[in-house]
Amino acid sequence: MAKSCGDEDAEKRAIAQRLFEPGDKNPYLFNGKPLKNLSDLKDYLIAFTGKEAIWVAAWLEYLGDKELAVRIRKKPQDFKRLILKRYDELKRYA
Repeated sequence: MAKSCGDEDAEKRAIAQRLFEPGDKNPYLFNGKPLKNLSDLKDYLIAFTGKEAIWVAAWLEYLGDKELAVRIRKKPQDFKRLILKRYDELKRYA
C-alpha cells in the first residue's frame, strides 16, 4: 500500500526532528570538532575527504535516518551530494 502525502510528511518531520535536533545523541567528532546535527555536518562537509563516508552513514543511522545511511553505503563516493540533497529535502520539516 502506498503512503499518503500526510504519512510521508509526518515521517519526514520525524526524521528532520531527529537530525536537526538530536537531543541526547552523541555528536560526530571530526578533527576534534563536534558536529551535533545535520546542519553542522552540512556546514563542515568541505573538510571531509570522502574516506569518512561509512562512519558518517553510521552516525546518521544512529541519529535516526536509516534511509540516508543506506544511500551513503551504496554510493560512498557520493556521500557529500547525498547529505546536501537530504538536508535540502528535510530542512522545511525542521
